Amino acid sequence: MSEANKSLVQRYYAEAMGNLAGIEQVVAGAFVDHHFPPGLPAGPAGVRQFFQGILGGVFSDMKIEIDFLLAEGDKVDCHFALRARHTGEFAGIKPKGNLIRCPAISTFRIEAGKLAEAWEIFDSGICSSRCGRSASPVIGSR
Repeated sequence: MSEANKSLVQRYYAEAMGNLAGIEQVVAGAFVDHHFPPGLPAGPAGVRQFFQGILGGVFSDMKIEIDFLLAEGDKVDCHFALRARHTGEFAGIKPKGNLIRCPAISTFRIEAGKLAEAWEIFDSGICSSRCGRSASPVIGSR
Protein backbone atom coordinates (compact mmCIF):
# COMPACT_ATOMS: atom_id res chain seq x y z
CA MET A 1 0.00 0.00 0.00
CA SER A 2 2.82 2.44 0.80
CA GLU A 3 4.22 2.21 -2.76
CA ALA A 4 0.76 2.93 -4.20
CA ASN A 5 0.44 5.93 -1.86
CA LYS A 6 3.86 7.24 -2.93
CA SER A 7 2.83 6.87 -6.58
CA LEU A 8 -0.32 8.88 -5.88
CA VAL A 9 1.77 11.77 -4.50
CA GLN A 10 4.08 11.62 -7.51
CA ARG A 11 1.05 11.76 -9.79
CA TYR A 12 -0.30 14.77 -7.86
CA TYR A 13 2.84 16.77 -8.58
CA ALA A 14 2.93 15.59 -12.20
CA GLU A 15 -0.65 16.84 -12.61
CA ALA A 16 0.12 20.09 -10.77
CA MET A 17 3.02 20.86 -13.10
CA GLY A 18 0.94 19.88 -16.14
CA ASN A 19 -2.53 20.98 -17.17
CA LEU A 20 -4.28 19.32 -14.19
CA ALA A 21 -6.61 17.43 -16.56
CA GLY A 22 -6.53 14.29 -14.38
CA ILE A 23 -6.54 15.92 -10.95
CA GLU A 24 -10.04 14.55 -10.17
CA GLN A 25 -8.54 11.04 -10.17
CA VAL A 26 -5.86 12.09 -7.67
CA VAL A 27 -7.55 14.31 -5.06
CA ALA A 28 -10.82 13.73 -3.23
CA GLY A 29 -13.73 16.08 -3.78
CA ALA A 30 -13.25 17.42 -0.25
CA PHE A 31 -9.40 17.61 -0.47
CA VAL A 32 -7.97 20.37 1.72
CA ASP A 33 -4.39 21.61 1.58
CA HIS A 34 -3.81 23.45 4.85
CA HIS A 35 -1.00 25.42 3.18
CA PHE A 36 -3.27 26.99 0.54
CA PRO A 37 -4.44 30.56 1.19
CA PRO A 38 -7.84 30.97 2.87
CA GLY A 39 -10.85 31.15 0.61
CA LEU A 40 -9.84 28.54 -1.96
CA PRO A 41 -12.46 25.87 -2.57
CA ALA A 42 -11.86 22.28 -1.49
CA GLY A 43 -11.07 19.55 -3.96
CA PRO A 44 -9.80 19.76 -7.54
CA ALA A 45 -11.06 23.34 -8.01
CA GLY A 46 -8.85 24.60 -5.17
CA VAL A 47 -5.83 22.71 -6.50
CA ARG A 48 -6.36 24.28 -9.94
CA GLN A 49 -6.72 27.79 -8.49
CA PHE A 50 -3.57 27.40 -6.42
CA PHE A 51 -1.26 25.97 -9.09
CA GLN A 52 -2.61 27.81 -12.14
CA GLY A 53 -3.78 31.08 -10.63
CA ILE A 54 -1.69 31.76 -7.54
CA LEU A 55 1.61 29.96 -8.14
CA GLY A 56 1.27 30.36 -11.91
CA GLY A 57 0.87 34.11 -11.42
CA VAL A 58 4.20 34.33 -9.61
CA PHE A 59 6.36 31.70 -11.30
CA SER A 60 6.79 30.28 -14.79
CA ASP A 61 8.73 27.25 -16.05
CA MET A 62 7.75 25.44 -12.83
CA LYS A 63 9.08 21.98 -12.07
CA ILE A 64 8.84 19.86 -8.95
CA GLU A 65 11.95 17.83 -8.13
CA ILE A 66 11.13 15.09 -5.64
CA ASP A 67 14.11 14.25 -3.45
CA PHE A 68 12.47 11.36 -1.58
CA LEU A 69 9.16 10.03 -0.25
CA LEU A 70 8.42 8.37 3.08
CA ALA A 71 5.19 6.43 3.60
CA GLU A 72 3.57 4.95 6.68
CA GLY A 73 -0.05 3.94 7.02
CA ASP A 74 -2.26 6.51 5.31
CA LYS A 75 0.42 9.25 5.25
CA VAL A 76 3.15 10.17 2.75
CA ASP A 77 5.88 12.74 3.34
CA CYS A 78 7.33 14.26 0.20
CA HIS A 79 10.66 16.11 0.37
CA PHE A 80 10.93 18.19 -2.79
CA ALA A 81 11.97 21.48 -4.33
CA LEU A 82 10.11 23.84 -6.62
CA ARG A 83 12.31 25.08 -9.46
CA ALA A 84 10.87 28.01 -11.34
CA ARG A 85 11.46 31.41 -12.88
CA HIS A 86 10.26 34.40 -10.81
CA THR A 87 7.98 36.27 -13.23
CA GLY A 88 5.30 37.80 -10.97
CA GLU A 89 5.25 39.66 -7.66
CA PHE A 90 5.95 37.38 -4.69
CA ALA A 91 5.61 38.60 -1.08
CA GLY A 92 6.08 42.18 -2.25
CA ILE A 93 9.14 41.32 -4.34
CA LYS A 94 9.01 42.53 -7.94
CA PRO A 95 9.89 39.87 -10.53
CA LYS A 96 13.43 39.80 -11.87
CA GLY A 97 13.12 36.71 -14.04
CA ASN A 98 15.68 34.81 -11.99
CA LEU A 99 15.59 31.07 -11.49
CA ILE A 100 14.79 29.92 -7.96
CA ARG A 101 14.89 26.64 -6.08
CA CYS A 102 12.64 26.51 -3.02
CA PRO A 103 12.86 23.34 -0.88
CA ALA A 104 9.75 22.12 0.95
CA ILE A 105 8.15 19.15 2.69
CA SER A 106 4.53 18.12 2.19
CA THR A 107 2.61 15.53 4.17
CA PHE A 108 -0.41 13.96 2.50
CA ARG A 109 -3.19 11.86 4.01
CA ILE A 110 -4.72 9.28 1.70
CA GLU A 111 -8.30 8.04 2.00
CA ALA A 112 -10.10 5.65 -0.36
CA GLY A 113 -7.26 5.78 -2.90
CA LYS A 114 -7.16 9.60 -3.21
CA LEU A 115 -5.41 12.48 -1.49
CA ALA A 116 -7.70 13.77 1.26
CA GLU A 117 -5.54 16.32 3.10
CA ALA A 118 -2.14 17.97 2.84
CA TRP A 119 0.17 20.09 4.96
CA GLU A 120 3.33 21.82 3.79
CA ILE A 121 6.30 23.58 5.27
CA PHE A 122 8.86 25.61 3.36
CA ASP A 123 11.47 28.18 4.26
CA SER A 124 9.91 31.45 3.13
CA GLY A 125 13.21 33.22 3.89
CA ILE A 126 15.06 31.05 1.37
CA CYS A 127 12.35 31.58 -1.24
CA SER A 128 12.27 35.33 -0.65
CA SER A 129 16.05 35.70 -0.82
CA ARG A 130 16.20 33.66 -4.02
CA CYS A 131 13.55 35.93 -5.51
CA GLY A 132 15.72 38.94 -4.67
CA ARG A 133 14.89 40.14 -1.15
CA SER A 134 17.88 40.82 1.06
CA ALA A 135 18.24 38.40 3.91
CA SER A 136 17.14 39.70 7.32
CA PRO A 137 19.81 39.88 10.00
CA VAL A 138 19.86 37.01 12.46
CA ILE A 139 18.37 37.92 15.83
CA GLY A 140 21.16 38.48 18.31
CA SER A 141 23.85 38.89 15.65
CA ARG A 142 26.24 41.84 15.80
